[in-house]
Amino acid sequence: MRSLEAIEPDPARLRRELDELEQFLSTGAPLKEREHVAPFFKQRAQLAAALGFACNEVQYVDRFAIELGLFGDFACDVASGDSDANAFTLVEFESAEPYTIFARAKPGSVRSWAPRFEHGFSQLVDWVWRLQSEGSGEPLRRIFGNNSPHLHLLLVIGRRADLKEDDYDRLRWRSRNVSVAGYTMSCWTFDDVLSTLRRRLAYMEENPTP
Repeated sequence: MRSLEAIEPDPARLRRELDELEQFLSTGAPLKEREHVAPFFKQRAQLAAALGFACNEVQYVDRFAIELGLFGDFACDVASGDSDANAFTLVEFESAEPYTIFARAKPGSVRSWAPRFEHGFSQLVDWVWRLQSEGSGEPLRRIFGNNSPHLHLLLVIGRRADLKEDDYDRLRWRSRNVSVAGYTMSCWTFDDVLSTLRRRLAYMEENPTP
């Protein structure tokens, strides 16, 4: 099982990797999870680690892992967080293709959540089930270094341009209001990743850690 490793934040490197993400997204080409998305983030440790800021408890990212095992057959694509705050984000990537968040519209009806989105969200729910079935204590300590870590779950899927304003409002509402068994969850498009982490980087550069 892979484990969380120490990482030292490098704002200059993160800025370069965010520029690379912007270029990666700029073609507008469909991006498949295993063929394109996972390899891209796997090669960019600062970018992957910065996803930990999806958790409000994370102030300083100093631990991260790619494909962190969560007991048995479960694993998240990225895990990162703040060891002092004992807070971590577990990330599931899905594809950045049309109709991955909402299905094609049917005349006169509200768009339904797409099967790909429901698949990704169900992954997060299964992580909660497995984490709770293990309970607190030594199993969690082996992974996170503490018996009772604060965990936030993040689904990254789709593109902002594929969503109408009402669709995006629904996605943001779900992201802000849905939790499972006390675990908070977020749903970001890949464009949200870029814009949110650029804002976080600007804050880091204005308020360097002593």
